[in-house]
Amino acid sequence: MPYLIRIDSESRVGLVVGSGHVTGTELTEACTEMIGRPEWAPGFDEVWDLTSAREIDIGPDELTSLVESTHEVAAKIGANRCVFVHTRDSVAAVLRLFELLTRDLPRTYQTVRSREEAAEWLGVPLGALADPMEDGGPPTGSYRDTP
Repeated sequence: MPYLIRIDSESRVGLVVGSGHVTGTELTEACTEMIGRPEWAPGFDEVWDLTSAREIDIGPDELTSLVESTHEVAAKIGANRCVFVHTRDSVAAVLRLFELLTRDLPRTYQTVRSREEAAEWLGVPLGALADPMEDGGPPTGSYRDTP
């Protein structure tokens, strides 16, 4: 999954934009990279924009691994809000299952259809969720391309 990461420290939000073929393993890798950045702090909100994903392939084993990984890094994530942006109903089903399997963590989940809705729900300016590649990509942006 090619992905981009942008962290807006002022708004306390991390944005991951995934595209192409998305797997649970790659979502875990993107999360690990985002929360490992020096500008990340526990309690920052997360926005996962998967609207450009042509396929989201998360099988039962990967879902289990994703849930385990989320529990392992819970302290680094902190109590936060996590928004998934997607346009496919099938994605909502997987995300709902993920939410149920991590309900013991201090997180609130929401699924929306656009970054505008995500910004509104989080109460942050839309600019906090600007595309990481705008203006040549900010220093906090990164790109990882996988075959």
